[in-house]
Amino acid sequence: MPSDLESAANSLSEQTKKLQIALHYTFGDEEKAKKMLNGTYLDLYAVKGKFSSSSVYGAFIVFLNTSYIRVVNSYSLISRSFEISDIKTNQDWRNFEKQLVEISKKTGFDEAMTSKLRDSMNKALTIQEITKFAKLIEQDDGIAVNHNFQKFISDVTGFQNVELSVDYEKISSIAMELNSVTSTKISDAAESAKEKVAEDDIKIEKLDDPLEGKEVKLILNGALILSPIKGKEISELSIGDRIMISIIDKSPRAADLLKAFNAFRDDGSAKPIAGRIVSIKHLTDYKIFAIVAKGIYIKIVEEEDFIKVAMDPTYYNTQSSTDEADGKKNRMLMFILAGVFFVLVTIILLFVFTL
Repeated sequence: MPSDLESAANSLSEQTKKLQIALHYTFGDEEKAKKMLNGTYLDLYAVKGKFSSSSVYGAFIVFLNTSYIRVVNSYSLISRSFEISDIKTNQDWRNFEKQLVEISKKTGFDEAMTSKLRDSMNKALTIQEITKFAKLIEQDDGIAVNHNFQKFISDVTGFQNVELSVDYEKISSIAMELNSVTSTKISDAAESAKEKVAEDDIKIEKLDDPLEGKEVKLILNGALILSPIKGKEISELSIGDRIMISIIDKSPRAADLLKAFNAFRDDGSAKPIAGRIVSIKHLTDYKIFAIVAKGIYIKIVEEEDFIKVAMDPTYYNTQSSTDEADGKKNRMLMFILAGVFFVLVTIILLFVFTL
């Protein structure tokens, strides 16, 4: 193959690869993927930070997606070596990340403290925290970002008098996928998913049978909202009942659904949403499927038997009002009929006694 054709083929192959990466990180959104490919859509912030407390030094890099409100990847390190303090957070994120990895390969870093920091950060980076950081970063409020990350690191580590420096730069998921040395790659994630599917295939349990034949766009995990006083016994629930549901799924699509329902409070926490039961089965536990929008279902697994479930107040309050109105109409009709009957009996009696 001539060199110019080979070069063109390689270039096309590279573009195809990048487009596949973009489609993966935009969840199949072709318009966003194409914009990412030509560099007009940057979906991530690479947040670079370093901190110190007493004789302990730490650093981290977090790839934050502000569109889908999620952390795509994070990497952190704690060491007792002064070397981390020499890292500059205002340098290019690639160099910053490489320096962290180089330090991790040395014997100076603390494995136990590093492992604890990574676990604590992953747990503490909730939707509420991510929403707060994303808002400040989008506003480019560097002082507030530093202040909030300082408090965040103090909370997750328990360190006192933390000194911290944070910088951030906007990049694309393509750049992270191709250049990051710490992030999980698409191929690795796909392989892991295949292994999980293989494991799940061993346990043959047709959970999705109730949805067979239905238009299914999305299935998310949820939990029941309980109402000990006004709720309905779980054993009495049936298909068609409208219940209140908490979305416990942490995926970007779950966040999109909650946004669509306007189900985020001011502090970033999720509010319950209403759903209609389309399937409910009880063996060792309750397996419930509820529809919340066209093609969107919530799967709920509840182990407790003796609980009361919160019902959709909008629907049932309206229904109660209608029932009450119908009750009043029925009582009025009974009174009228009773009156007519009384009059008829009186006329008959008068007629009998006058004969």
